[in-house]
This record gives sequence, structure tokens and C-alpha cells, in this order.
Amino acid sequence: MFYYSFLAALFAASISIVLSTLSNDIPRFQTRLQTPGMSIQPRLNSRQSLSSDIKYTVSNADSRNVFVNQYEKFLYPYAAVNQTKAKNCTNQKPGVPSTFTGDNINTPCFFDKNSLGPCAVKPYGYDVGKPCILVKVNKIINWFPVGFTNLDNAVAASDSKAPPLRDVLTTRGVVYDPLIMYVACYGRKEADMVNLNGDTNQVSSATAYYPRSGGIEFKYYPYYGNNRDPNYRVPLVAVQFNNVTVSWPCFCPLLKLGIFDSI
Repeated sequence: MFYYSFLAALFAASISIVLSTLSNDIPRFQTRLQTPGMSIQPRLNSRQSLSSDIKYTVSNADSRNVFVNQYEKFLYPYAAVNQTKAKNCTNQKPGVPSTFTGDNINTPCFFDKNSLGPCAVKPYGYDVGKPCILVKVNKIINWFPVGFTNLDNAVAASDSKAPPLRDVLTTRGVVYDPLIMYVACYGRKEADMVNLNGDTNQVSSATAYYPRSGGIEFKYYPYYGNNRDPNYRVPLVAVQFNNVTVSWPCFCPLLKLGIFDSI
């Protein structure tokens, strides 16, 4: 009996020592690369679909509402009434991550859902064959973005084959801001470009981006984790395809350094 009591006490002491070395705010082990991936919404759960493809029939309400309802559900936390503990911020370069003591928490920047334009209004273009998607960067604690250094550098040299950022901004009529991560959706193959753009240009003026900048401002970073940043909302970019042909693949990289850029 004494032997088992000793083992139980030793086990409890070991667990106590291990727990005392762990932070309640930051996991001991995070991704080794410290580079976030990207994801899109609407994305159905695995019980509905194992694919991230958006497939629906425009004339079939049931078919499109599967995506519309998921889109609406995802946007619900972004309503102003659900962001009362956020603050209005000016865009700026992220500083040194804050240090928190006691029960203090971060006050995140407010994300204005209305900045998503028509992609914030149900049914989000799905009823007229001009669907919107929401692009976001996955959360990593204390990560912040780095400015793009060469607007003429064709990311096409990478596997994503993304166009140079200068081409993207010129097509949109947007001036480069080094404190924004830009999103660009395009077809990799010539046939895909035609289906998306109506021509063989890689960057399409028929694809609309919201907010107007077509990117994510640095002011939303860093993220401090669920304990210290419980009111944080992941910033979004909405992309609306206004001239799309059915059944074509599209790639949406985030044109910024240190991002897994293809979704």
C-alpha cells in the first residue's frame, strides 16, 4: 500500500512541476516555422464536405444556401454589437509584443464588417452567380507581418506563380502601402485566366476586393492568444468574382513575406 501511495505522490509531484513551467498564455510548442497559413470561408465542416471547393447551382436555393448560411454564421462575431470591447486603431507597424500581468487583457482593433462592401450583405452575391469568399490569415501568437520589399518581384518564381505585386496594384488603381498584406486571386493556366478574367491577363479587373485596399492592415497584429486576447477578430479580405465561368480553379495568395501563400 505504501508503495502505491509513493508512486501516486511521485506522479502528482511530477505533474505539478511540469505545470509550473508552462504558461497559461502561450503554448510551449508552437509551429517551428512561425509562418501562418491561410484559409477561406465559407468552408463546410467535414460532415458536409471534405473539400474546400465551392460548388453550387445558382438557380437552386438549397444548393447555394449551404454556403450562404455558413458565410453568415462566420461573419456573425464581426457585427458591431459583438465588438464592443474593441477599439478604433490607426494603421501602423506592429511594435514589441506587449507583456501582460495579472488578469490584464489586450484591447484589440475593431474590424469594420461594412468595409467588406457587398460581401457583407446577405446573400453575398451567390444568388446572381457573383459569389464572395473571405480570405484570412490563421492565428499564431505574437506573430506579425513583414513588409514586401520588391514590388516587381514575380512570386511566379515560387510554386504559387503569383503575379508581381506592382501588376496587382496597378490593375486595382491602388497605391502601395508597406503596412498592408495584399490578396490577389488568379488563374494559373491560360484557360483558367480566360474563365476568370475574360482574357489572358493574369490579374483581373473583374475581381473585386474589399476593403478597398484589397489587403489586411498591420494594425491587427500581433495576436496574444485566447487568454490575453479573447475579443480578437481575425481581419478579413473579401473577394468577389464578378465575371467567373463555372468549374474553374482559382488561387488566392497573400502577397507578403513569410506567408504560406496559396489557398
